[in-house]
Amino acid sequence: MSQQQRQLSRRAQTERYVVYVDHQAKSSYQEKDDADREAARISAAFPVVSVEVVDSEQDSIKRLGPTQAPPEEESDD
Repeated sequence: MSQQQRQLSRRAQTERYVVYVDHQAKSSYQEKDDADREAARISAAFPVVSVEVVDSEQDSIKRLGPTQAPPEEESDD
């Protein structure tokens, strides 16, 4: 990891709520609503990535991300 990436990661984790995209910290917010809004925006724009909002004070995680398709049924063709 480059010095610039480490600095970005540290800056992204300065507030209580941290938004992670594919396990990388992208931004942080003091207000839960702001973090949820950003996570929803990212998830809608990029539906194949994993998006999480982590509450650093409560150690809780809210996950958004790729929806899993139900398993396909076998056909008797």
